[in-house]
Amino acid sequence: MQPLTYYNNNNEPVCLPENYLQKQRPVKKAKAAMVILTRNSEKDAVTETVVNFEDKFNKNFKYPYVFLNNESFDEPFKNAIRAVLSPETEVKFGLIPQEHWGYPAWVNKQKAEKARQEMDRNGVYFGGLGSYHHICRYYSGFFYRHPLLDEYSVRTRVYDPL
Repeated sequence: MQPLTYYNNNNEPVCLPENYLQKQRPVKKAKAAMVILTRNSEKDAVTETVVNFEDKFNKNFKYPYVFLNNESFDEPFKNAIRAVLSPETEVKFGLIPQEHWGYPAWVNKQKAEKARQEMDRNGVYFGGLGSYHHICRYYSGFFYRHPLLDEYSVRTRVYDPL
């Protein structure tokens, strides 16, 4: 798998000031992690994202990755991720607590389903997808509470595909 290259109008590769970073590596960096909320079924897209993210940014900083899922990560997913990262890059795989995913007990699920159907009919982007609403809810109020993120003061979300 090869990283994507982005070019400007002068057909020059662009992203970070590579020449500067190659000459002067960062000496101080934030206590941060790259956070990716994903599923086992998104393995190919996520590995491509990680390859590109490493090439364009993280090869210069070596921030750790924290992958989160509402189901346990399977070994093929973990192995694919580890295969595209350097051995010194820290990577963690975490399970989202059930109480942080899905609908809280006080939500009327039938009413929520009707509302999603209405959003879908009205063309709201991802409006009809219950899983997307769970993702938004998790990122809006719970992801920073995950114990795998406790040691980090900065948590950067990385999306696939990137």
